[in-house]
Amino acid sequence: MRISKYIPAFLALLLSLASFGQAELKPQFDKATGYLKSQEYQKAINEFTEILNKATETKVKKFALIYRGFAYNGVSKFAAAIADFDKAIELDHEDLGTYIDRGQSKIYANDLPAALTDFEYVLSKDSVNQQGQNAFFYMASIAYKKGEFESSIDYYTKLIVLTPGDPEIYFNRGAAKGMIMDSQGSIKDYDKAIELYPDYKEAYANRGVAKINLLRSKGNITLTKEQTKDACTDLKKAKQLGDNTVDDMIFIHCGK
Repeated sequence: MRISKYIPAFLALLLSLASFGQAELKPQFDKATGYLKSQEYQKAINEFTEILNKATETKVKKFALIYRGFAYNGVSKFAAAIADFDKAIELDHEDLGTYIDRGQSKIYANDLPAALTDFEYVLSKDSVNQQGQNAFFYMASIAYKKGEFESSIDYYTKLIVLTPGDPEIYFNRGAAKGMIMDSQGSIKDYDKAIELYPDYKEAYANRGVAKINLLRSKGNITLTKEQTKDACTDLKKAKQLGDNTVDDMIFIHCGK
């Protein structure tokens, strides 16, 4: 079973420097964010470092630190990213989004206990809105990574209450259910993910595997082509949508 990986759309957070002062730095700030958008991370780091040497406005410093932190993540310098988020939090300790950003860097650095501390803090302040939703997502992902699948399912369930229209959350909960051999439960979640996103190739692939696992859980040692017909429809749909990881399953269970 595969699980989707959430990538924060930090580019949506990029703000115009003119909105918080020091307009004279706007051309350089725009240049730096341009490098960040194009994934030229070292150039972005250099530009944001120069901006920080010139900045006097608190908000300018804060966002330059946050964006440089994103760039440090891009070159796998996670300790440097965490240090920038630390400084940004010192400048504005009420911005819960920065705790989320720092927690994500801690995940990258494989410091899961420290990441959980950040997400738990966010949930102590907001368990409903955007940052609370982000915290639930990452806590579910950490639980999954640690093999605590029941906890992962619980977090995803709480998140589904808040974001019932997000197919990725159903997909991820389905994957967690699959890990505890709840094939029926995982199939229902993949059904919903596909209902919300009809071209979700990974959901078709996982649902096909779950259907085969369900057949085997009922004591079927040798599966006939008739028994696997429904699962094969899913596997072939995943293949049609571009998922080549299903080739072996199709060969074994579906024939030519």
